[in-house]
Amino acid sequence: MSRNIHSNPRLYLGNQEINNFKSISYKSAGKKISTLNVTLSDPQMDGASLLGKDVTFYLNYGSTDTVPFFRGAVKQYTPSDKDLKLTVHDVLGFLTGTESPPLTLTDRNNYDGFTLGQMLYDYISTVINKNETKIGLDMLNDTVPPVTLTGYRAKNITPLKIIQAKLPKKTSSLIDIKNNRLVVRDDGEKSNICFVEEQDIDSSGVKFSFSDGIEKLSYKKRPSPNFYTTVVGDNTMQYQHNSLPTGIHSSKFSGKFEYPDQAREEAFIQATLAEDKKEISITVNKGYYLEIGNVIQLYTPEKPELTGKHRIVSKSLSVSASKMSCTLKLSKETPEVSEFISSS
Repeated sequence: MSRNIHSNPRLYLGNQEINNFKSISYKSAGKKISTLNVTLSDPQMDGASLLGKDVTFYLNYGSTDTVPFFRGAVKQYTPSDKDLKLTVHDVLGFLTGTESPPLTLTDRNNYDGFTLGQMLYDYISTVINKNETKIGLDMLNDTVPPVTLTGYRAKNITPLKIIQAKLPKKTSSLIDIKNNRLVVRDDGEKSNICFVEEQDIDSSGVKFSFSDGIEKLSYKKRPSPNFYTTVVGDNTMQYQHNSLPTGIHSSKFSGKFEYPDQAREEAFIQATLAEDKKEISITVNKGYYLEIGNVIQLYTPEKPELTGKHRIVSKSLSVSASKMSCTLKLSKETPEVSEFISSS
């Protein structure tokens, strides 16, 4: 798509607008840090002075944005004779890697009694925002349901790893298993973090078809795991999902389970999430501001097996001097489960 008609992207390093960028690419994939890769046409720019510098990117798709599409800090740079490449991470980058002093949680030093939201508030306030506000806390909340860190022990672990390990799934409806996600929300001055729950699968969702929004579509279908094993105490728990019509596709998983039924429930959730999933990728000319976890509707009579509701699981965007492209990767709606849990 020509960006001249629909978009006027603008890039800032600190307070200075950069007009000589060759390309910009953005990627967001749920639990991971969102990344902006920028190629500048000025190879003489002092890359060393850019490390840690604020980057703000306005997509301005269709109209002028009042808040940036992306805000982050330069993580690394790669100079060459012709250009300078920058890798920029959003504020979740401050919660992992070298930007985040690791935690060792013991019986003496721990977050017992804290929820995930309370742990983040304490860590960010005392470590990350000690000298300046790098991560906004105005929108910070808790997961649904709240998760306690009482009894949680680990060595050399970063806050983001704790979040990824402990984020709950809402399983009150096993035909619509929704994830909680830690997301970044900009208020026009800073990037805030907060927990959100994925949309209900019966939400209306933006409609996409080949005549409205889809420029290109591809998909893969892989056999879903249907036989799960894990260790509970000194015993091996086995769980068979449905009647194995496609043969056995086994999967091992781990966790802290007191009873076999807890492990079977987790196996059931994992199997249900994977059931009938297709790896769908659509290149689109609308929906650029949709978020990970949002529900959309596909109408593809040419591929009826894809028609229906899907959740966005990742989003990538690329901008050049003359073109703009957006790709959404989707996960198909989980079908109703008609079989009960069985174990052997």
